[in-house]
Amino acid sequence: MKTFLIFIVALFVNTNFLSAQTNGFKRYKAFNGITFEYTVLLPEGYDNNKTYNTAVAFASVDAKNDQAIWSVNNLWMNHKNYDFIIIVPKVPIGQLDWISHPIHHGFNDFLKFVKKNYKVKHQKIHFIGYKDGCIPAQTYITALEYPPASLTLFSSNYWEHYNNKEYTLLTQLKIPIRLFYTKKDKNASQVKQNIVKKLKSLNIDVQYKIIDTYTEELDNLLLKK
Repeated sequence: MKTFLIFIVALFVNTNFLSAQTNGFKRYKAFNGITFEYTVLLPEGYDNNKTYNTAVAFASVDAKNDQAIWSVNNLWMNHKNYDFIIIVPKVPIGQLDWISHPIHHGFNDFLKFVKKNYKVKHQKIHFIGYKDGCIPAQTYITALEYPPASLTLFSSNYWEHYNNKEYTLLTQLKIPIRLFYTKKDKNASQVKQNIVKKLKSLNIDVQYKIIDTYTEELDNLLLKK
């Protein structure tokens, strides 16, 4: 009986926390009618008079498997300690996935809104993709009106879809690219042999690393110095 009560209490706490995170998502309707649902994770002691490094963190590609809430509770549990503002968007409302032409135009409008409201440092946003979220991160980074600051990908399987045009666009961006894989990722060695070699041949600043956990690497990248 005691064990059962502990389970019920734990379930209640977790459910309430998840609900709180869900309710924390805001909406922004772009000029073309695309509505973005997102949450903003601020560093501890956030000062709205200062500029901050800012990252958009994608955690899914399709609406049926949207991991945005999960990523807030798991990947970004230490966000208060980071010297970053983290924007976590869901798949836009009413859309099946991130990959559609109208979203691209609306997304640029959404980023303008973010820059205006959160005083983005140097007016440049970092892109971070987690698993399937690497697809919008890699897709939109070459479709922005203004160059991003960097691209960080955790366990990306999307490189096989890249064509010469997209590689050329990456070259023109002249930004650092970080590729992180866990020991369980089946395609990690192939990426190292093929993709990293390709990126380096294009003089792209690329870092490849096998990591233990995603959160540990996020701490290494984003913790306040």
